[in-house]
Amino acid sequence: MQAGSQEWQTLLSEEALRMGLRLDPIALGRMARHAQVLLEWNRTTNLTAITDPVEVAVKHFLDAILPSAHIPTNGQLLDIGTGGGFPGIPLKILRPDQPMTLIDGSRKKINFVKHVIRHLGLENIEAHQVRAELLCGHPENQGRFAIIVCRAVSDLSAMARLALPLLAPRGRLFLYQGPSDAPRRTDGGTDFGQGMTVQASVQYRLPILGDQRTLVVLAKTGNEN
Repeated sequence: MQAGSQEWQTLLSEEALRMGLRLDPIALGRMARHAQVLLEWNRTTNLTAITDPVEVAVKHFLDAILPSAHIPTNGQLLDIGTGGGFPGIPLKILRPDQPMTLIDGSRKKINFVKHVIRHLGLENIEAHQVRAELLCGHPENQGRFAIIVCRAVSDLSAMARLALPLLAPRGRLFLYQGPSDAPRRTDGGTDFGQGMTVQASVQYRLPILGDQRTLVVLAKTGNEN
């Protein structure tokens, strides 16, 4: 099997449907092309350590979209540390009208993401080489984002404090975590950045591979910016 092939698309479609998510042909085609370009660029630019076609389908694309039912479709979305465009680009493919901003500190990764955005003809989405700490320093970004997503978070409390000034009032932070990530707080405490509280913790397993995943949802409380 090759990443992006018809066989690969069938696997992606069937496993997504098994988990209750239907992918139309346009979405499948765009995800297939994203996967192909990812591996093409990866030959000369270190974008991902995941190169097996099945693992690309499961660990990059399915992992990005399976919790999408829990992530609002309305409001400006920010993907912090997008890397090769995950989860931002697969989410954008599912919801083309939602405005999104993808950021990463690596120039080569953002150059790749910009190429994918142009190649797939995605609109109302932008990518910037900037760290979240610096993004917070621009007044126009204070309270700008209704939704923030981030994968592989090593320090949940630090990410909550970082996201707090970027979130709109009552905005939410969605943290994709694997079994090796930092211990999760699920007791509803409010000690995350003096204005963030745990709203939900959604457990799921990746198809085929069976890897455990958790989507931790933190909500901004009050009207702090």
